[in-house]
Formats: sequence, structure tokens, C-alpha cells
Amino acid sequence: MKHAFINWLFESHCVLCQSPVPAALGLCEYCLEDLPLFDLSEQKNLLYRPDIIEMFPNCEFDKLFSCAFYQPPFEQWLKQLKFNNQIHYKNALQQVITKQLSTFFTPDYPLPDTFIILPLHKSRFFQRGFNQVTQVWQPCLSSFNLLSDSLLRNKKTHAQSKLTKAKRVKNLKDAFICTADMSGKTVAIVDDIMTTGATLNAATQALKQAGAKQVWAFTTCLTPI
Repeated sequence: MKHAFINWLFESHCVLCQSPVPAALGLCEYCLEDLPLFDLSEQKNLLYRPDIIEMFPNCEFDKLFSCAFYQPPFEQWLKQLKFNNQIHYKNALQQVITKQLSTFFTPDYPLPDTFIILPLHKSRFFQRGFNQVTQVWQPCLSSFNLLSDSLLRNKKTHAQSKLTKAKRVKNLKDAFICTADMSGKTVAIVDDIMTTGATLNAATQALKQAGAKQVWAFTTCLTPI
């Protein structure tokens, strides 16, 4: 009864077909099923997909999880959330991530020791007022061990979207520092979009210098090259 009243009071609609959905959702079940998502039941580690490893041949992390390619409708949802803080797209993205995580983490599949959402530099955080990756991913990781403040972005970098691949790598050199002992641990790092892998590689380097045995990269989308 309480949920019905909340749904009536805060009526929500599917961001794709505009049909009514419960207040906590952004997609109806039919649109969710129709989205072009990666088939993680067939191949959990996307680094083993020939098309993806050809796009990203220099990955330093050990496994790659992602929901889909950075194309419509995900491109619009992520841009509107990141640059205009249109948070009604957050629910849709969380449904997609939750669906893909449930496919990836089958009961017999090993879990990482911890998840770390990649931080913004403090100046970028104060400018934007929020970390859009945390907004979207943190609720999806509530059943996992999630660490904060153990990986710091200690270097103010230029916006990656305006740089070439070579300049992205240079821009991110020594951008992260790990303040915790990660000896022998499998650490999963989380970001929204992987374009060249430079940000994820820089974070991987910092974690492996701190002793991490493996680093898994989790992203919402991959930019097709």
C-alpha cells in the first residue's frame, strides 16, 4: 500500500517509451530487455573478446566488465547526467548496471576483495559538485565491499575528452596514489566511460604499486574506436 501511494505521488515514466514505471525505476521491463548490452553470460572478461582487445590493446588491468558500447541511448544518458546533472537518467543506468552485475557475478564466480570508485580531483569535484560515477554506481554495489579514500587523485589533470590518446597517457602520469596496503588483493575499479583506457591504466598502476595482485576494471560503457 505504501509503495503504491509513493508511485502514485511521484509518478515516473520509462525514459525510452514513456510508459509508467515505479518511482524507483527509469526503464520498463520491455525497454530494458531490448537494450544492446554486452552478453556477459557468454564472455565475462571482455578483454577476451577479439573486437574489444583490438580497440584497447594496451590494457594493464586484468579483467574488463562493461555494460554496453558508448552509443545511443547510453551516450545521451551519461552526458546529461555528467554535464547537466539530469538525475532522472540515473535510475535507468542503475537498472542496466544491476542487470549486468547479476549476469557477471554468478554464485560460483569469485568476488574481488574490494571495489573502488575512481575519485575526481578535489578541484573538479568542487567545480561540478558531485561525482556522477558515485551517484550511479554506489547503490549498485551495496552488497559488495566498497572502499573510499584509499585511492586519491593527487594530480589536477586536463579534461580527457579534449585530448589525443598519447596526450591522455601523459596527462594521467602519476595522477593517482593509493594510501592503503593492497598486498595480495583483487581490486575492482569503477568508472563511467572507457575511451582509451588511460585513466583505468593509471589507477591500475597505483594499485599494483600498493601490492594489488589483480585489478579488474568496471565501466558503464566502452567507447567504440
